[in-house]
Amino acid sequence: MKLYQSAVLLVLLSISTFAQAASWYQVEMVVFDRLYPNLDGERWPDSEFEPRSNMIELKASDNAAGLVPFMQLSASRHRLEGIYRYFRLSSDYRPLVHVSWQQPATDRRNSRFVHISRIDPDSGSSTIKLTDQTDTEEPEFIEGFIQPDRIIDGAVRIRSGFYLHIDLDLNYFKELLPQDRIIRTADALAESDKTVVKLKETRKIKLNEIHYFDHPMFGAIIQVSRL
Repeated sequence: MKLYQSAVLLVLLSISTFAQAASWYQVEMVVFDRLYPNLDGERWPDSEFEPRSNMIELKASDNAAGLVPFMQLSASRHRLEGIYRYFRLSSDYRPLVHVSWQQPATDRRNSRFVHISRIDPDSGSSTIKLTDQTDTEEPEFIEGFIQPDRIIDGAVRIRSGFYLHIDLDLNYFKELLPQDRIIRTADALAESDKTVVKLKETRKIKLNEIHYFDHPMFGAIIQVSRL
């Protein structure tokens, strides 16, 4: 009888653990640059960068921490490593961001945007977080905390309901030739030699599929799978 009770308890615990894990996702994202974009004579406006105030930062990776919301996963758990390696070895593309994290399934009302950023490694600067929900309060003047040497700065949100959706909002700070740029004012040209290029899209997705977000200058590949 005791053996039977132990077996039943083990089954119930396994079901409970599976149900809990089934409501969690692993999100992985690769952002890449096109080294030789074919603009075909098109000129790109210098968009205005508007930092979000409701983003959260990913927590540091900890393999022993279990199910921690928005914890970054170690490279050993990456599932898009082959795609990242292809971009890294390619003469036409350059990987800019490769990150993976875990998060619970949430509806639109409770879903959160995750901050995605990359700083120019040759600038000598360190990354400055736009927001930090755990350690500090939101700065009163958030523009003062924007890193001037950033390459990628944006956010991505995964929300679930009847369908699963991705809300992608990325800003790529890219140097363009004068003939490829549209500068709003002379002051804007004097302030920066980089153009803010936006990639913003909302898409319905399916689990485990690899989703490609295209742009003439850069792109993003995202996969969402059950944890």
